[in-house]
Amino acid sequence: MDLMPTAEQDAIRESVRAFLDKELPMSRVRALMGAPADAYSDLWRGAASLGFFGLGLPERRGGAGYSLTEEMVLCEELGRTVAPGPWLGTILAAHALAEAGNDGSALGQLLAGELRAAACIDPWGGALRVEGERVTGTRNSVLGAGLADGFLVVDDAAVLFVPAHRAVSVAAVPSLDATNPVGSVTFRDAPCRILSRDRDAAARLRRAAIVLSCADAVGGTARTVEMSVEYAKVRQQFGKPIGSFQAVKHRCADMAVRAEVARSATIYATVSARDATADADFQAAVAKVLCANAYLQNAADNVQNHGGMGYTWECDAHLYVKRARAFDATFGSRRTQLDALVAQFRAA
Repeated sequence: MDLMPTAEQDAIRESVRAFLDKELPMSRVRALMGAPADAYSDLWRGAASLGFFGLGLPERRGGAGYSLTEEMVLCEELGRTVAPGPWLGTILAAHALAEAGNDGSALGQLLAGELRAAACIDPWGGALRVEGERVTGTRNSVLGAGLADGFLVVDDAAVLFVPAHRAVSVAAVPSLDATNPVGSVTFRDAPCRILSRDRDAAARLRRAAIVLSCADAVGGTARTVEMSVEYAKVRQQFGKPIGSFQAVKHRCADMAVRAEVARSATIYATVSARDATADADFQAAVAKVLCANAYLQNAADNVQNHGGMGYTWECDAHLYVKRARAFDATFGSRRTQLDALVAQFRAA
């Protein structure tokens, strides 16, 4: 199992970062907070033209022929930028449609950036009723629900794709993270496409959701280190940069260690999920716990390192605090993942 980045992965990282630095600077991230779905159209099409949404799909399905590990690199860069929008849902929906051998219309729209999808993976809202090609039920706390044109629903009974329809309603839910709005989605006998009734397919999508969201968290965690170090070099106190003080240096060093631990765990979990190893679920749970711990602590330390200005709206540090809190609550909280790990240990 090779965990070192390849030359192609490094090239993907450089390409994605160049695009995001140009098209999604922090000023635009802030402008998109609370903006309507139409405000994302140009950004989405630009990302699609670079193959963001088909990166891990086979070439015969219109993708680039890479795998989950390259999508991990993409999501890490998105997290570094706290990119707003249903990026993860669109990537997962493309996978589900491609694996189902869909007729290609919805998949083609996803890959072209003409359709955005939100992922309804967390089971909050109760059981869904699927009758024929109609679905009824509710999914709460869906990331990017109000910005989506379709919904990937991963349920124990089936994997569904539900296009926007008058039988689908979205209600905004108060969210701490304004860069990643949350909604409650209600399906009332809504038309859907049943992509799979295979529990293994649902498990693969859930696993991919966890590891790719961890990659997003890794990017944010690493960025908090960069922000603190950059600020510590220029902010002076008592005639010296604050980075020369032991307390600040040690805090930044601890942040760097946590970021590296989170990255290592996520890489291992992603490779395990890609290769469908026997311990893939175990490694995904470990990555989620370690990434949540690292992101929450680093985001808090980043505010502390910025001193009084770290608590202000103008400083970007609070955006990472809020994203870290949102990450901890989605696709299985730390408590949920720890319970799963304990259950596996007891079973062994």
